[in-house]
Amino acid sequence: MLKNWTVTTQPVRLGTDGVMMRERYLLNKQHANHKYTEALVSVFGCAETSNRIALAGEQFRLNQHLYSCKGGRPLSSYAMEYCLTLPKGFRPTTAQWQSIVKDCCFALAKLCKLNKSEFAQYRQQIRAVLHQQKQDGTKGSGDHVHLIIGKVIGGKILKELQQKKSTKLIKQAFNQAVLKHVGVDHRTYEPVEIEKGRRLSTWQYQHQKATEALEIEKLIKQMQVQFDKWLKANEARDERQLKRQKIRLLKTYEELKAKSTSPAQKRKYK
Repeated sequence: MLKNWTVTTQPVRLGTDGVMMRERYLLNKQHANHKYTEALVSVFGCAETSNRIALAGEQFRLNQHLYSCKGGRPLSSYAMEYCLTLPKGFRPTTAQWQSIVKDCCFALAKLCKLNKSEFAQYRQQIRAVLHQQKQDGTKGSGDHVHLIIGKVIGGKILKELQQKKSTKLIKQAFNQAVLKHVGVDHRTYEPVEIEKGRRLSTWQYQHQKATEALEIEKLIKQMQVQFDKWLKANEARDERQLKRQKIRLLKTYEELKAKSTSPAQKRKYK
């Protein structure tokens, strides 16, 4: 039995660049993370949707700069991303995934207490892509949907999307939607790979995890160094160095995203 179907949440960082990077990633069949992916299917939205999310964020950031008297940190995350994942052995149709995503988005909209005009804009800033995975073997995840929702609606930030209560809510909505539209109850599901991972001895498992953690720490430190160089270049108005460090930052960021970070490392990365 599972407590919930799997849902992971994370902010889409790096402003417009971050939104565009996610758009490219979601439909990139050649990406290393998609080795076990059989099909990439747009469920809601398109590249233009990501452009709208980025534009709304840039407009808010401009107004923040022009009209804010308090100063403060400029907005750097224009969207939240939710990954809705089912175990191997389940393959809802595209139409079923559309219904599941709709239910989850409606639940989040209700949490944010949007008025009619805000809800209309909210609907225009929903991007969802289905990744259908190979169902055999032990490697790779099951079918999942990457759901990206713009955080800037009606000239304000939907702070509720960033809070823990939104994660709890979307898990509940996902559970109910899968039961309603697919007919599968997470409470009666028995994981078929419950013994997976016991083939490794304790020391091998610990060594593997330690190695992965070191690689992640190395990437985090590398990104911190690159960011410091970017700040210095910004102060010196060195456009060439700014561009170089930006490219390196984005590359390191993609590498870090491809790895599984621990909660402590995620807090450090934030």
